[in-house]
Amino acid sequence: MKKIISVVIILAMAMGAFAQEKKIPQRLELAEIEVNDGQENLEVFNMPKDGANHYYLSVGHLGIGTDIVQVQVDPIYELFIPLGETVADAIETLKEIKGMYKTARRSTMEIPGCLALAFPNDNIETVKVTYRKILLSNMLEFSVEREGFVRATYVNKIEFSSLLSSVKFYHKIHKNEP
Repeated sequence: MKKIISVVIILAMAMGAFAQEKKIPQRLELAEIEVNDGQENLEVFNMPKDGANHYYLSVGHLGIGTDIVQVQVDPIYELFIPLGETVADAIETLKEIKGMYKTARRSTMEIPGCLALAFPNDNIETVKVTYRKILLSNMLEFSVEREGFVRATYVNKIEFSSLLSSVKFYHKIHKNEP
């Protein structure tokens, strides 16, 4: 009987030691849109840290290749774009990005972003947003250059507009949220 009680006490102490580990970050979703026939998600989420809100846009997983050909080989890393610390800031940043659809073909802008595993981190790098008009489609290319290769993903205007509308609707429903 003493052996059983000793084992239970040791297991309880071991479980208490594991409980002291750092919390896993949480992605609190505001809006999500399926893109590329449901293969990818375009998402706006809040990731609170140290008592402050941090809103991000996830444009999904990036392909690898050149400016012309992209091959989807990395289903793990996502590209995150910081949007601000309030929902209003997030909406303004999304509107600024959406404004790229009204520019001339191949117009570009540079914004900060982070290519990371599951959650954004502090490794901010420059993301190039380029307006592309191919046949009848209006798309934004979000790209990062790494080791001589271009890693990119594309978002249609309709999908991006739908995401922005969803975030605006979320803001109307949650007026008390900063």
